[in-house]
Amino acid sequence: MGNSSAGINELTDNIREYIETRIELIKLETADSGASAVSSMLSWFIILVVAFLFVLMLTVGLAIGIGYLTENFAIGFFAVTGVYLLIGLLLYSYRDKWLRKPFVNIIIKNLYDNE
Repeated sequence: MGNSSAGINELTDNIREYIETRIELIKLETADSGASAVSSMLSWFIILVVAFLFVLMLTVGLAIGIGYLTENFAIGFFAVTGVYLLIGLLLYSYRDKWLRKPFVNIIIKNLYDNE
């Protein structure tokens, strides 16, 4: 009987250790996923800020260039604004096809690639 009781105690200890190890593993995997998501978002944020600054400077340069050509800076800035308005209207019209679906697909792909 004593040997059986020692075996049950050892089995109980092993099960407890296994459960504690699994909990620790889940915590580490969650922390890794969270850190990966935050670092990915931060990287994209930095890239978007740099891209925004690039487009901003390009836009101002283009508007000034058109202003020099037409000898009227207002025309240059209005022309560039018109291009952005056209781009905005196109993006709005095709937002499901061009924006929503690709972003949903990227998010789903990233969720399944992390497993």
